[in-house]
Amino acid sequence: METFFNAKIFKIILSAPKGEKFTRIEILRNEKKYQASMYTRKQVFHSNHDFAGIKDFIGEHFGTDFSNYNAWDGEYEYSARVTKKGKILSSRKKSDARQKNFVAETFNRQKNHIIREGDELPILVDIGVFTKDFKVAAPMRDKFHQINRFLELLSDETNTLTKTINIIDFGCGKSYLTFLVYHFFAKIRGIPVKICGMDLDGEIVRKCAAAAKKYGYAIEFLQGDIGTLTAPPLENWGAPDTFNIVISLHACDTATDHALFNAIKWRADLIFAAPCCQHELRAQMNPRSLKIFSKYGIIKERIASLATDAIRANLLEICGYKAQIIEFAAPEHTAKNLLIRARRSESNRRDEDALREVREILREFSFEPTLVGLLGIIK
Repeated sequence: METFFNAKIFKIILSAPKGEKFTRIEILRNEKKYQASMYTRKQVFHSNHDFAGIKDFIGEHFGTDFSNYNAWDGEYEYSARVTKKGKILSSRKKSDARQKNFVAETFNRQKNHIIREGDELPILVDIGVFTKDFKVAAPMRDKFHQINRFLELLSDETNTLTKTINIIDFGCGKSYLTFLVYHFFAKIRGIPVKICGMDLDGEIVRKCAAAAKKYGYAIEFLQGDIGTLTAPPLENWGAPDTFNIVISLHACDTATDHALFNAIKWRADLIFAAPCCQHELRAQMNPRSLKIFSKYGIIKERIASLATDAIRANLLEICGYKAQIIEFAAPEHTAKNLLIRARRSESNRRDEDALREVREILREFSFEPTLVGLLGIIK
């Protein structure tokens, strides 16, 4: 593999698919990190890797799922293909002037986000993401990357929609994301969107409402507790010809469970939840046979945290959703970088395997998660 892959390569394309799952894979390097975009006929899925990880990723897919490999490092173009007999043939040729221009353009494109530095968005100045000259404020650079990554994931799931989109953002906080989600749909995509941001902090809610009014954003902000809601806080939620989304990013501990419960109860079409402060299961954890997982404090904490997300994702599958757990921000930007993304299935069939798996993990570790109690589906 070393003959056609090295650390200088900034773009890789895997093509000539051998199966039906993906049509191509495109990999781009940004500094020392790599993002792999895996394309189907209707969607694109993203994953992030370091140098060793991307080598393993290529090794997993090249020759198995794809027959052709092309890569560029600015000086050379590398090519490889797998013959019908399974032999790998590779070559390298010097890049010409046109390809070198392509290199510069591609590096520039890597830096282009959905929301770009220099975009004249006064709202971002007001909330502190941009400086007055529309540059990313140094303390907010990680937040800027998180927001753009989230918008990319949101775009993946909604890129064919033209109908009105309703969004409830539970635990919206200072609403960095809420305002930019509105901007993405209303200004960039040009489709109708109605958003309700909800938070416990009344002062933050008032400031966000004032900013929305100032810039004419159709966003309603409400002070309230997720766990006390009995109906969606958007009047047109679930109306004909609408698409309904629940967002809950970094709601503390069991607040995420209440957000997911409401999303399921109100039949949200799409759910995004990035959990935070998952303490509940750590306190309950008492393994029957796998005592090693509770022997060391840091291991116990991580196992409980991962189990929390896995159980939540399975519960969504049981309730008729197709769920994924993905990395939505690079680890250097935030330690809380896992996102549960779930889309309601048209069949709405209960996943019996997911139900069995939840029962097994609850029994093994003596877990009693809040979401299990709220749903009342585990006997």
